[in-house]
Amino acid sequence: MEAALDALWDAYDESTANDAYDAFLWAVGNNHAGTYYPVVLGVLPEIEQILMNGKAWAQRAAMESLIDLGGSFAPAEGYDTYLGASVKETLLASLHSMRPRIALLANGADACAKSAIELLELIDDQTP
Repeated sequence: MEAALDALWDAYDESTANDAYDAFLWAVGNNHAGTYYPVVLGVLPEIEQILMNGKAWAQRAAMESLIDLGGSFAPAEGYDTYLGASVKETLLASLHSMRPRIALLANGADACAKSAIELLELIDDQTP
């Protein structure tokens, strides 16, 4: 997990951002199957730190990961709950709490603005 988070922080161009995104999704689950494990909940604060303090390509890689995790991915079979709470609902609640930070990134013209807009649309589509 540490190496995957380091890769996110260190992303400096499109290639390293794509590699970091891929490594992170493998670290929290099965990227090929589109699933994640409860460990994803423990790293969300670090992802939020990347959104607040990372460079543009790091932010983009983090947001692309969140788009997959909050959109098409689902908890791995047998890992729907953690400590009595729904992993998916907890993940989505975390995404919604990050919305103000993500909105700030959508206003730029750098590498992460398009990803921020897409992530905001995903969050807004899930809001009742």
